[in-house]
Amino acid sequence: MSIIRSSHDFSIPAPSSIENTQDTDAWLASMSDSGWRVLTDFRHWPHWIPDVHSVIQTGSEPPARGTKLQVERGHKTVTCSIEVWDPPRSLQICINLASGEMAYGFLIETSSKNAEMRISLKLERRFIGLSRIAVFFFRWRLQKLGDKILANLAARIKPTKND
Repeated sequence: MSIIRSSHDFSIPAPSSIENTQDTDAWLASMSDSGWRVLTDFRHWPHWIPDVHSVIQTGSEPPARGTKLQVERGHKTVTCSIEVWDPPRSLQICINLASGEMAYGFLIETSSKNAEMRISLKLERRFIGLSRIAVFFFRWRLQKLGDKILANLAARIKPTKND
């Protein structure tokens, strides 16, 4: 079995027009909530996660640890499972693939001191069988995928209109 990992971070600074701590804290809370909403709006994943064509949550209960998602990627539908559900901070999804597993771990953090919101993404791909031969190619692809996902996610995060 082979495992590759890729870590990515993206920071969104508070606008320079915000002058006091109270307004900065309100902006950070708004951005964090917006980030969580985008991250957990599974139906809209195809708009910002490459190669995802549709996502359907199985069951009608609110999402939580153990919730299953059916993700259409190209001509294949794969099952994802929510492994970590810690609103509005952390989400980890694991996907079972024929060639192994893939995990997406998102973390949203805010810093009043630095007046910024930071989004981290950790990707992990586990290979089994013959797929281990292509590890070097997938390492490069995982790095590109992580950068693209975070850029797309950050572009969709907007503070609420009250701010």
